Amino acid sequence: MDSMTDKNAALPNGSSSNPGRQLPDDGSSEMRGALVAGVIGAVLATAGYVIYNRLEEEHREALRKTVTKFVEERVSEVRSQFKF
Repeated sequence: MDSMTDKNAALPNGSSSNPGRQLPDDGSSEMRGALVAGVIGAVLATAGYVIYNRLEEEHREALRKTVTKFVEERVSEVRSQFKF
């Protein structure tokens, strides 16, 4: 007979009535985290693309120069650390 006091019974929304129990670590949480990170990255990249395309040409050029300078500085910094 089904009882409301049964500790292993599922709640109406399908979740467990014992939230403190340990779930088996089968790697699905890592996969879920990677998927969420990928979706967030895709959304941010799309937003950046849309914003960049709406900029006027002079602002695009200024942004391009700034990013290029930043990347060149970081690459030279990494090269100096590894002595390439």
